[in-house]
Amino acid sequence: MFQIRRTIVLRCAYPLLLLLPASASAQPQQPVGRFAADLRGMFARHKVEPSVANDLHVVPGNVPTRSFGLSGGAHWYPWRVKKISFGVGGEFLIARGSRTVEPTTATAPQEPAVRRHFSEVSPQISFNFGHRNGWSYISGGIGRSKLYLERADAPVSDSPNRNTINYGAGARWFTNHHVAFCVDLRWYSVAPQPPTPSGGVAQPRTTLMVLSAGIGLR
Repeated sequence: MFQIRRTIVLRCAYPLLLLLPASASAQPQQPVGRFAADLRGMFARHKVEPSVANDLHVVPGNVPTRSFGLSGGAHWYPWRVKKISFGVGGEFLIARGSRTVEPTTATAPQEPAVRRHFSEVSPQISFNFGHRNGWSYISGGIGRSKLYLERADAPVSDSPNRNTINYGAGARWFTNHHVAFCVDLRWYSVAPQPPTPSGGVAQPRTTLMVLSAGIGLR
């Protein structure tokens, strides 16, 4: 499964390389700069785990499969080998989602709202291809995240951190000397979580996809 996702990442990175500014082939370009930072709006796609819905005493259709939030990070590029720049840095994200199933009849009871929380911090390394005004990259890291579900009428206060691997690809296109448009497609493999004393239910190992876009600075 990991091999399949790695292939998807590489296939995503290749067309991003082709989208670099056309001037790259017309004249020599300066290499990738020494530093860049991003702030992006993000969308995450989650799996529905029937065991989690059962432990929450809700139907699977009441579990939110999408969350929205912010992600960002910064990278420093200390080494270059030919046309590849190597970067080190880190990222963060925070996202929320919720869902409430409406009653199917006037006499049916109201289902409780179910909320999803996802936050993550991770160091990363990256391989960058392109030039100062536009480049694509593949990157990955190992960090910690909080990913859990709760009912609105029974909030969880002690969700533990979970080991998390992230890997993906993206690109930055600078529209002027300091500001860029950036996009990132990333997968997060999150370790399982046991039940918590405050009533948090067990969460199985899962993998989710995050798509984000925003602005970059240098």
